[in-house]
Amino acid sequence: MLRALLIDDEEIALDVLEILLQEIGGVEVVAKFRMVSEAVEQAEKLQPDLIFLDIEMPGTNGLVAGELLGARCPDAEIVFVTAYHQYALEAFDKSAIGYLLKPVAKDRLRKTIERYESLRERAARRAAPARTDAGEPPADKPASRQRLNLKAMGSLELYDGDGRLVTWRTRKTKELFAYLWSHGGEPVYRYHILDHLWPEIDSERAKALFHTTLYNVRNMLRAGGFADTVAFGDERYWMHADHVDSDVERLNALMRRGGVEEADELLALYRGDYLETEHYDWADGRRIELRTAYIRHLARLADETDGPVRERLLWKLLELDPYRGSVYERLLRYLRESGDDSSVRKLEEWKRQLEGELAEGD
Repeated sequence: MLRALLIDDEEIALDVLEILLQEIGGVEVVAKFRMVSEAVEQAEKLQPDLIFLDIEMPGTNGLVAGELLGARCPDAEIVFVTAYHQYALEAFDKSAIGYLLKPVAKDRLRKTIERYESLRERAARRAAPARTDAGEPPADKPASRQRLNLKAMGSLELYDGDGRLVTWRTRKTKELFAYLWSHGGEPVYRYHILDHLWPEIDSERAKALFHTTLYNVRNMLRAGGFADTVAFGDERYWMHADHVDSDVERLNALMRRGGVEEADELLALYRGDYLETEHYDWADGRRIELRTAYIRHLARLADETDGPVRERLLWKLLELDPYRGSVYERLLRYLRESGDDSSVRKLEEWKRQLEGELAEGD
């Protein structure tokens, strides 16, 4: 039996929702509140599975209240309820588990509950330990937690523990995940997040969009078995990303190592600049810093090696910094010495095209 908490300033709305839940079955209403403050105070003790929360509440916006309730009941699913279409259009798609429009339709409510149960079962399967043929967990090794795999070089791609590409509910959901992850576990004040992700929207509207987007991020992670990834405290938010493997971390590790033995992996990892496809303004500093460090590292490696590895390093350097004449001359000299006439012609043609483009721009 699922446990539900209902919060709405209209008593009749609470009664109607309770009746609908009773008719659907499988859900016990453990408490009803008309004041957000009372709900927040008692939520942790009640530990509901589902929280049905009206957005337009006196005193505290429901989206803000959702964040407070989420902090006290991290395993609960918050279902927003409102009569205002604008929130649904801007925050959720039509199949979202977390949004119901008034008057609440029984079929939509039933689908919301079914979706919650499906997500809970999926999370339980992913969190369950591996089983032996006899059906028992192996005694000699603990269950390993699945990990997320994040690619941020070039385009942002997140893969779940089963290697499936994650689909983002909205573009801002994707950006908020990237923003929190990029801070490496460091807490970030909410007003900084609002300034970076919603710079042209008034403060109150930005807060509402932020809490909706944060809900989407947490819901996505919870469905994948990572319920406690985003934390909140003292008006700041941070991400526990110890279960996220990223190409950025691997790239930095290879550059710290400094050897040429893994040069091919180093070249393959740099699919493009950091979050290049997403064009996030707040990532510009990190993008330039990482690109600069990478170019310097490749130049140093090219000085320390020879043969085909040096050739690949020099080609990559030209790709990233095509106006560096010294790299062109070094690569041209190497290709001539190795007798690779085809590559010499290719490189000379590339230079002619580049010079033509520069001349057209003058």
